[in-house]
Amino acid sequence: MNGFREWFHTMTLGQTKKYIKLLIWCLFDSFVVSIPYAVLVMAVYVLLIPVASPFMSLPVNRIWILTGVLIAQFIGYLFIRKKSYLDFCIGFAGTTKTSRIEMGEHLRKLSMGFFSARDAGDLSTVLLRDYTEIETFAQQILPQVATILIRFSLAVIVLSAFDVRMMMSVFIVIPLALPFAFMSMKKMEKEGALLQNSQQKASSGILEYVGGIRTLKAFNMSGDHFETLKNTLDKQRKAAIAIETRAAAPVSMIGRFILNCGIGLVMFVGSALMMSGRLDVFYYIAFLLLTLTIYDPVLSLFTFIADLTRTTRSGKRIRALFEEKPLPESDNGIKPAGTLIEFKDVSFGYGNKEVLHHIDLSFPEKSVTALVGPSGSGKSTITRLIARFWDADSGEITMGGVPVRNITTEELLGNISMVFQDVYLFRDTIEANIRMGRSSATHEEVVEAAKKAACHDFIMSLPNGYDTMVGEGGSTLSGGEKQRISIARALLKDAPVILLDEATSSLDPENEVLIQQAISALVEDKTVIVIAHRLQSVSNADQIVVLDDGRIAEQGDHDTLLENGGIYAKLWNEQNHAGSWRIR
Repeated sequence: MNGFREWFHTMTLGQTKKYIKLLIWCLFDSFVVSIPYAVLVMAVYVLLIPVASPFMSLPVNRIWILTGVLIAQFIGYLFIRKKSYLDFCIGFAGTTKTSRIEMGEHLRKLSMGFFSARDAGDLSTVLLRDYTEIETFAQQILPQVATILIRFSLAVIVLSAFDVRMMMSVFIVIPLALPFAFMSMKKMEKEGALLQNSQQKASSGILEYVGGIRTLKAFNMSGDHFETLKNTLDKQRKAAIAIETRAAAPVSMIGRFILNCGIGLVMFVGSALMMSGRLDVFYYIAFLLLTLTIYDPVLSLFTFIADLTRTTRSGKRIRALFEEKPLPESDNGIKPAGTLIEFKDVSFGYGNKEVLHHIDLSFPEKSVTALVGPSGSGKSTITRLIARFWDADSGEITMGGVPVRNITTEELLGNISMVFQDVYLFRDTIEANIRMGRSSATHEEVVEAAKKAACHDFIMSLPNGYDTMVGEGGSTLSGGEKQRISIARALLKDAPVILLDEATSSLDPENEVLIQQAISALVEDKTVIVIAHRLQSVSNADQIVVLDDGRIAEQGDHDTLLENGGIYAKLWNEQNHAGSWRIR
């Protein structure tokens, strides 16, 4: 019983009480829809009275009574059908919408480590395909199953009242078909898992192909990679065929054959009983009429097994995502007193690989700290730990004297503006992408931020200006244009802590001067942490921290580090030498 409760809770997206109310209306609907069948049987009985008893006239008053029942059924049907239809189409659609929003909120609270470990195609399959499966099941399949069971139960009662022997001949074949249904269910579990896995790989392959199409074209590999995608889609096609031919087809074919045998059995038993005078001709005709109305829904019930197993897997995948543990957050978040950021013996790793080793570091309030060092030394990881995309494995990170674990996510991220190398713009207007920095900003404030970020002119040159739609990920803009919009977004937010990850890396020399001026205005009176590969851009920083293999190798201002002759001085000399390089 607990297993069924858990299953029902999963399949109704946690809204069991609400769904039961919807289901009750569905059962009323089923009952009202079944009334014409009963009227039909009674009408046949009334019409056969003169045939069975030639001296009796046709009871017209009973015909009028049955007509009145049909009229009342029609009126009741309009009301109940409207209620049940709207509740299922609109009511459960609202439930699905709410669950999707809750899923989005839940995913927002998970660490970036979760997304690094999960395939994008896997997540998109859950958010799109699995939710659609649940919605279809809850709105269409489950009500139909309930309707079939109700009609089945009513048929047993009505037919038993007519003749128990004939009722047994109708229903005796149904248990004979059940073993094939359960065999198919077992097969569906195996084949369904293979199909779902192939669908996930196909989704991932499509996303990868579309996302990397420029790289594939640049290296003339689009055909080769498409062959890989084609093979993945072919495996999905074979898995879909297999689930129908190896699992669903046996239920449909064998079940239909057994039920058809049931029709023959009813005709044989009825004929034998009627010829021996133990069954009235009316009852025989009634059983013949009702047998077809019973077997067709039963056959439909068997075919729903395929949907049941597939949808159950979808429900489990949705539930598994909800069970992923978010980053722990304090119920009573503490507001930081200032923007002094400190790392106290912090270590962190991705999976089994530790990338930061016992970092002790302070970022003074209203100062500029530059993080430099070779690629993979942990610079970007430090900025992401400050924003709490992950939690440190050991040690403590504080802002304003408060551990970031004790600051609510909204409060922490509200104090931080980020401009990273890997800029992502959403498929929306340019103005909407800039306004993400502060949703309440006016159009004039958006324009002012864009001007400071040196992107106003190129925006106005676009066909629709600030209302121009941006391709997914910013695909319709150049790298430099995306970077400037990202900076405009940070300028609009005007947070007290600024994280810059090579903010000028994608800019041409002309715009770089303008952006450097904009950044100077952005970082004024703020706590700034900047990751830089071009050391000249951070030579005026208050402190420069040199990282090497996840450890602090050097720390100080520009002149001090040059005098020490360490890693920083080596990098400085190499960049100056590279700056004089020319093609010969």
